[in-house]
Amino acid sequence: MGIIVRQGFKSSIVSYVGVVIGIFNILILYNQFLTQEQLGLYASTLLTFPVIYMSFALLGVPSVAVRFHSRFQDHESRRQLFTFIIITPLVGLAAFVALYLLFKPLYLKFYLDHSPMLVKYYYVFIPLTVGMVYLLALESYSRINLRIAVPSLIREVGLRLFNSAVVIMFGYKIITFDTMVNLTVLSYGLAIVAMLIYLHFQKRLYTSLDFGFVKHPAFKEMYRYGLWVLLGGASAALLPHIEKVLLPAFKGGLGSTAIFDIASRIALVISIPRNSIVMISAPIISEAYARNDIAHIDTIYKKSSLNLFIIGSFLFLGIWANIDAIFGIIPKSEIYSQGKWVVLMVGISRIVDMMTGLNSEILTNSKYYRYDIVFMLFFTILILFSSQFLIPLYGFNGAAAAALFSTVVYNFVKLFFIRQKLGIQPFTLGTFKVIMLGTAAYLVARYMPFPESDSLISTMLIILARSVIITVIFGGGILLWNVSEDISAGFSSGWKLIKTTILRIK
Repeated sequence: MGIIVRQGFKSSIVSYVGVVIGIFNILILYNQFLTQEQLGLYASTLLTFPVIYMSFALLGVPSVAVRFHSRFQDHESRRQLFTFIIITPLVGLAAFVALYLLFKPLYLKFYLDHSPMLVKYYYVFIPLTVGMVYLLALESYSRINLRIAVPSLIREVGLRLFNSAVVIMFGYKIITFDTMVNLTVLSYGLAIVAMLIYLHFQKRLYTSLDFGFVKHPAFKEMYRYGLWVLLGGASAALLPHIEKVLLPAFKGGLGSTAIFDIASRIALVISIPRNSIVMISAPIISEAYARNDIAHIDTIYKKSSLNLFIIGSFLFLGIWANIDAIFGIIPKSEIYSQGKWVVLMVGISRIVDMMTGLNSEILTNSKYYRYDIVFMLFFTILILFSSQFLIPLYGFNGAAAAALFSTVVYNFVKLFFIRQKLGIQPFTLGTFKVIMLGTAAYLVARYMPFPESDSLISTMLIILARSVIITVIFGGGILLWNVSEDISAGFSSGWKLIKTTILRIK
């Protein structure tokens, strides 16, 4: 777990910096300079739709690269793998553009009534998709070399800072909204250039291509695997954003989407550690399968589940115990506080996803990878039907309820399947200890009487006080009870480093 922890830790730091920038963008900058409809377009759908489109255009390249990279170890074969990663998306992009233009009448019919801005910027999604495809393809290549911190920095921090700059320019009327959108497209081209420069300095960039990968012994298997992953990858990309795809077509349009987006982003903070651990764990799991080392996979499964459950619960407790105060300090809170229950439901769904561990990563790298695709399609159908039923009744709250219901069913079906086929499962006694400590911390923090806040400073002090209570009860309990050896060891190392630094200063 050493390299997983190091790279995961670095990537988590970068991701949290990106989240801070993103939260500042949405809650301050975007609220200050954009209308609710513009915010719904720029913050939600403009960068959501291309994520879904690119999942088709990539043709499963990132997953294929992770699964088969261990068969491309020498210099010549590594060049072939790089060529495969660069060339294959061209085929997918050509197919995407053809289908996208073919289904334009259906797109217009779906969104024209409630979200005309989505119709206006219909063609912008094509270059955005191209940029996202190659940024993710190059990031996957960096992943298989166990380097994720700098790619995360480019994507999570660099792109968001660029967004901040263009919105400020729009707010001060230096550029128009159309120019702001076009500059956002340009930012992905700049990010790709930055990735290429990074790979060059890592001596991983090949300036000449080698199409010999088509003759590689693993190519046929890669091709078949890629087709299966294509189905699952499309579903995987759609699922986190399906509400943002459906909401603009219903009453409220992009305005409702903006409310849902802000609320769900507050809850999204919870799942950042999982994203970082997944990116670096997948190649390790793949190599363990190559050695048929199920015991090592079981260890990663249990440790990842417990550690992610602890971290996710800690973050969720801090958010939900202070949710009213958090919305109170957000500009236009009278509008966006309507998303309070979205935070709860999306937050719980993230916790469930984290506590069930690396289900998908274990399945997609095993001989049962086809079943993961089936489960993903099942999840897609489940959330589509539940969303179609609940959104017309409850709007953005219905979208969040559909996501929660579908996530719980999906994860526990996968968990049961892995237990039956591989004989491993993620839960330990520590899981139940976390639940007990989390319940105790929430009850004390939430219901301890505090004076009514009448200013920003008093509100911030109340948030701080509740956060300290949660940290002492939950965090202290985790350490004193030694629930997680990894977290206890990390805390001890960090404390020793702090003491050593202080002594050196003295």
